[in-house]
Amino acid sequence: MAKRKEKTPRQPFPPELKRTIRRALLMLLPSALPVAVGDALNVYLAILTQRLLDASLTGQSDYIARIVAPFFIGLALFIPVDLLTSFMRGCYIRRANTLMKQRYVQRVFAKNISEFQSENRALYLSNITNDMNTVEQRYFASFFSILQSSITFFGGIFILSMTKSWIPVVASAVGVLLIFIGMRSGRTLEKSEGERSDFLMKYTVFIREFLSAFRIIKSHNLEDKIEKDFNRRSTDVQWKRYELDKKETVIQTRQNAMFGLFIASLLTFAMLAVQGGGITTGGILLSINGFGMIMGSLHQMAESFPAVASVRSVFLSMEENLENKELSVETDNFDGFDGELVFEEVSFAYGDNQVLQDACFTLRKGGKYLMIGPSGGGKSTILRLVRKYFNPDRGAVLVDGVNLVDIRRESYFRHIANVEQQVFLFEDTLRNNLTLYKDYSEEDIMRAIEGAGLSDYLERLPDGLEHIIVDNGKNLSDGERARAAIARGLIARADLLLLDEAFASLDEQVARSIEKTLLSLDGVTVLSVSHVLFPDTMPLYDAVFEVKRGQVTELRPV
Repeated sequence: MAKRKEKTPRQPFPPELKRTIRRALLMLLPSALPVAVGDALNVYLAILTQRLLDASLTGQSDYIARIVAPFFIGLALFIPVDLLTSFMRGCYIRRANTLMKQRYVQRVFAKNISEFQSENRALYLSNITNDMNTVEQRYFASFFSILQSSITFFGGIFILSMTKSWIPVVASAVGVLLIFIGMRSGRTLEKSEGERSDFLMKYTVFIREFLSAFRIIKSHNLEDKIEKDFNRRSTDVQWKRYELDKKETVIQTRQNAMFGLFIASLLTFAMLAVQGGGITTGGILLSINGFGMIMGSLHQMAESFPAVASVRSVFLSMEENLENKELSVETDNFDGFDGELVFEEVSFAYGDNQVLQDACFTLRKGGKYLMIGPSGGGKSTILRLVRKYFNPDRGAVLVDGVNLVDIRRESYFRHIANVEQQVFLFEDTLRNNLTLYKDYSEEDIMRAIEGAGLSDYLERLPDGLEHIIVDNGKNLSDGERARAAIARGLIARADLLLLDEAFASLDEQVARSIEKTLLSLDGVTVLSVSHVLFPDTMPLYDAVFEVKRGQVTELRPV
């Protein structure tokens, strides 16, 4: 006898994610009040309509006169209640989605720099746009629909309880059954929703890549090729959406047929009760209203529960992207660089590409060091290792005798300053872009500006340090952006100043002047990777290292 295939257990949500989702769903509770008031008005008006009809048929004009005014007041109240319901729905979805996005960004910043650097940034872009939109529309919005439908369902049950007592009991039982079936059906959509999320991620990566290569595409007449790729990928994404919609349609059709049969059965029994004289004409109208409320609410639930269940795979996919695979424990604080930074037989590879092989060299406190060598030789990798962006595959980077792997990132980063070729500038004042939102004296700021060669630029600004930098420095030249980055490094007064092609965008005279300023810094260890070399400044370095074929060699004489 063949063994039954065991079901793979469903992967649970991480506890911290469950807490965040729970907090987001609690934001739904205030919406329950206007929804309940709206349904109460609906029930109230249905009952008044039944009484008006019965009173009209029996000629009770005095009774009709007494309930006409409350009837129209109830109708008038529908408008503000509906507006309030819509407003509360918008507030709930906005707050819930904001909470999830805030958590996501916090988790991104908790990623190890090495892992983040090695992954495609479009992965996170797809998560925070495509996947968050799915979470908003198919999860949080669906929960609001479930709340609204549940209250409407019980309103319909209350109305039917005024006709025959057995009807609401049967309706409640069938409603619970349909909800259970809806949740089970939603599980069949999980895989498809996860596949769609993966398609959207790859689609976002492709779009980001071809937009980044816009100049290359235009200059080499590659538009037709890229358009074909774009159309093919767009078709794949839309086809995956179609497949998901098709599955949802099958599920909803099946459920609609089930509760349609249920409603038809109840109506048949109700009509038989009318024939037996148990329900008045107004009661028939009231029953129809109750049936309509139940039918509408169950139809909405049939759509909402599968949607909620299907988003599970999206949540888990985002969580997987946010996990740190490297689990080394950092135990030591860093209080400042006092002695030596030593590369001790360090090896490092990007996949199969071996970049460093048993590299050895030493940087001493206050020393000034220059690294040169061919592109791809490993210079920038050495900077990344010193910056603690990556850990060595073999060997160790020792800072004052302590393995850099064991030093806590936060404490280490407080004592180093980076000047990179790619400069990011906030849309904020020049002051905040230089200080990076830390408190420095005016004297420190002006000293850094002068050392970085920004004095002339500052004098041309009518509002000085309060001048607004826009769109990642679009109102600055490349040279001014580079000087701003160098000023950041100078103002920080870090123990280690690390420069990666810092002079590439500067004219020769300014580059020479800034380099001499950096080389004159007392007590600051400077490590500069540069292709821009000046014969008159090279002798000012304590050592010049050549990085070539994975090896680091100190050149003598300097």
